[in-house]
Amino acid sequence: MRRRTWGITIGAVAAAALVAGGIGAAVQPSAPVETAAARSTATPTPTPSPTPTLPAVPAAASEAELAALPLAFHDAVVPELLDGSHVRPDNRWEIATPKQRLVALYADAAPDARPVATLASTVSTIDTPAATAVWGRSAGRDGGMVLVSTPARNRTPGDGGDPTAPSATFAWARAADFTIAPTDRMIRVDVHASTVSVVARDGSVSATEAARLGTPDDPTPTSTATYVEAAYVDARVTYTQGNPIILTGAHSSRIPQYGGNAALTALHYYPDPTGSSHGCVRISAAMTTTLSQLPVGTAIWFS
Repeated sequence: MRRRTWGITIGAVAAAALVAGGIGAAVQPSAPVETAAARSTATPTPTPSPTPTLPAVPAAASEAELAALPLAFHDAVVPELLDGSHVRPDNRWEIATPKQRLVALYADAAPDARPVATLASTVSTIDTPAATAVWGRSAGRDGGMVLVSTPARNRTPGDGGDPTAPSATFAWARAADFTIAPTDRMIRVDVHASTVSVVARDGSVSATEAARLGTPDDPTPTSTATYVEAAYVDARVTYTQGNPIILTGAHSSRIPQYGGNAALTALHYYPDPTGSSHGCVRISAAMTTTLSQLPVGTAIWFS
């Protein structure tokens, strides 16, 4: 630790006046003497504050580099993506929308970091506009770096003999590659209480209801930060009866695949008001409508 030593100098100036008297005596005035009080009233010249130097961010990836990287979409597995053991997500109440067809994703925010994957400006298989939630920021030039949700996995349950896998993943990205807008609402799924709620930034709850969740063998994600990847209607999923499906960026922590996909987690209508799901969040038709009105990229927290 550097120690700063402050020196204090106390000076005193004494002035003596000589008085000469007498007929015909001539007194010559002396030059004024600068006193300590006079010196103390002098205005010092301010030292300009140095302009802070912001850290660099990775250079923009070329089209060729982006095309060669794996796409982080909901059926992909990209081992370099981050999970809760690497980062601690903190809701920034911001939604990031890609400015271009593909955006580079990084495993860290270092200036020399190399991209490990890409995030598309549309949601794969349903071709709807994509956006994601912001969970952290790193200062730097051009807005620095943002920690965002991805829709992909970094491994699947059973890999390496581990029966579980992270439900959600994250990556760093250049803030300059996104349009970033504030938001004031998020979705909270309380797995312990079996409820789903819309929560404002000030903590107020605008909508809430009981939900049917998964079982211990097919659990709904817990302690998971993710986002609304899409809100859409799929007539092929007949049990939703034409109500919106709110697709999240989370997956089952125990099931590698379900229904032809990578065990995605969604919030959706189901006609049977009893029973449990395979990890999805079963809600009322009215709640699906409420949630579908939130913007894509809205943060979701599974507690």
